[in-house]
Amino acid sequence: MKKKFLVIIDESKELSNAIYFAANRALHTDGKLSLLYVVDPAINAQWAKIENLIEQEATSEAKKICRNWSQKIKERFKIESEIIIKIGNRPEEVVKLLNQDQDIRFLVLASAPNSDDPGPIIKALTGKKIKELSIPIVIVPGSLQEKDIDLIA
Repeated sequence: MKKKFLVIIDESKELSNAIYFAANRALHTDGKLSLLYVVDPAINAQWAKIENLIEQEATSEAKKICRNWSQKIKERFKIESEIIIKIGNRPEEVVKLLNQDQDIRFLVLASAPNSDDPGPIIKALTGKKIKELSIPIVIVPGSLQEKDIDLIA
């Protein structure tokens, strides 16, 4: 089975660096690329029906965002991407997926550029949750340009 590079999809600016690095590595190592979007659960909705509707809308938007990235990856790198949508707490869902899918070999994240805060998912997964991970985390600096990533990918 081909090794997979997992990228967490969100709306951050630095996401493009993580995708560019992971897609390059997948291409150069004959690997696969998995895109995970974790939808926040609807909380504090007064009725379960409203909660369900909120989550359905968020899931639909997540699929749209992932399909858009998948299409860009296919056009640029000529590789297909696996899209995974989960509902829950991001760090917990990442750890669950890594435990379920043994083909995932690398988690690729990008840090926020020009900030003392690398981002919530990096803080969570390099903090207490790190002991629950069984694969390496690759953190791509958000300030890198594609030409810089080409040198290391």
